[in-house]
Amino acid sequence: MNLFTGEILRKILEKQLLLNFFVDFIIFIIKLIACILVYYIATRIIKKLSPLLSKNKEELIRNQSLKSFIKSILNIGIHLFLITICLLILGIKGSSLAALFGTLGIGIGLALKDNLSNLAAGIIILIFKAYKVGDEVNINGEIGFIYEIDVFSTSIRTYNSDLIIVPNGVIISDKIINYTKIPIRRLKFVIRVSYDCNIKAAREALEKLLRDNPLVINDPPIFSHVESYEEGFINIALKGWTKNENYWQVYWEVMNNLKDYLAENDIKLPTNKMDIIITQDSSVHIPK
Repeated sequence: MNLFTGEILRKILEKQLLLNFFVDFIIFIIKLIACILVYYIATRIIKKLSPLLSKNKEELIRNQSLKSFIKSILNIGIHLFLITICLLILGIKGSSLAALFGTLGIGIGLALKDNLSNLAAGIIILIFKAYKVGDEVNINGEIGFIYEIDVFSTSIRTYNSDLIIVPNGVIISDKIINYTKIPIRRLKFVIRVSYDCNIKAAREALEKLLRDNPLVINDPPIFSHVESYEEGFINIALKGWTKNENYWQVYWEVMNNLKDYLAENDIKLPTNKMDIIITQDSSVHIPK
């Protein structure tokens, strides 16, 4: 009888354990589905609201660079918040989450120390306003326009429409040339002329070439000078100033018209020459 009763109790206990496991499993699946739905719906709502928020931020934040940086920070923060909510829905305690995030923070901090330096560099760039979106710059040897300033990097769109991504840490440790900071920009052309050329007349003609261009400003004044004497030619440097937005237009206009202008003003360009001196050696017999 005792054996029979014990067997019945064991069967009931096994069924109860199985039932409890099944119930717990169903509850876990429901929570998991709830997490997925919460995450999906929240991200969809954020995507829908992003254009509206961007319009509002256009009035509040005029600096496009700051907007892109804040957008990156908010994107990371919102996803971390949603992940935390999902873990709480799954039943993980707040104290456990705090310990988990603390441990992960230390591990990620050690693993991504270079990226953290990029983040700090990005903040420095925004605070000191080294450049902003749309500025024409020379960064780490790459020349182009600032396309976006992100949390960890800066994107540069080159003249060939290539998109170059440079880590913020690299930018801070190197020199930055910002052509847009100053409203005017200097033009410089180096023209090779022949030694047979009248230097004074050549300089006056070249200065007139810039002076006749309506996009070239007269203050600071246009000037030229001999930059160097080379083997076979003389380098004349021609310098002037124009507004930033007109720089490339003026540059290419001058370059396209330069050769014809030099010919019209009788300014000779150097050509490669080779002097060959033949001496007759009496010891060498030249057959007739």
